[in-house]
Amino acid sequence: MPLPVLESALKTWLRDQLPLPDDSGDVSFDAPEGTWGTSVTRPTVNLFLFDIARAATQPVAVGPYRDAAGVIVREKPAQPLAFSYLLSTWGGGTREEHQLLGDAVKAVLRTPTLQAGLDGEIVGPVHISLAEPEKVRSRDLWAGLGGRLRPSLVLVVTTAVTLDRPERVAPPVQRVGVSVAPETAEPTRRFVWFGGNRQRVRSGD
Repeated sequence: MPLPVLESALKTWLRDQLPLPDDSGDVSFDAPEGTWGTSVTRPTVNLFLFDIARAATQPVAVGPYRDAAGVIVREKPAQPLAFSYLLSTWGGGTREEHQLLGDAVKAVLRTPTLQAGLDGEIVGPVHISLAEPEKVRSRDLWAGLGGRLRPSLVLVVTTAVTLDRPERVAPPVQRVGVSVAPETAEPTRRFVWFGGNRQRVRSGD
């Protein structure tokens, strides 16, 4: 599962879009449960992964490639998955946290796809969107975390993931051999069917 790759790309994207450079804030993937927020001292965007589900899109074909040993292999089609994150902002007063959350919403709306910072485990672009309100209720998520309800959004990240089960492709043809049978005086015989009767004919007849 390419979660480290995906989350590294999300962190880079957020820092660039908000912006939130290393020296002024953090991006965290911890569970914001209980008293977690009391330890936050800088502006922080928290992305809590709470669900992984099959996405309602078609699998993506993966072309043949050479593995580390130089053998040509191919993967089964990459499966589309949807990763759902509860995104919240911390580490400041209400005004500062709301400003940071608003910037995150704008970042999602202006970046429907993410291309940079990905490797071979993820096939094609990463699609980013806000969850449909009727599908996820953030109050239920906060209740499950044991924390107080706070402003947040649900970020849905959809991409196709390889299965890491490459199969060896049949080796290419290296040599073609041709053999020619010697001519004989005996003409070639063959049979043909006419209706229900078989008749033998000579070649050239």
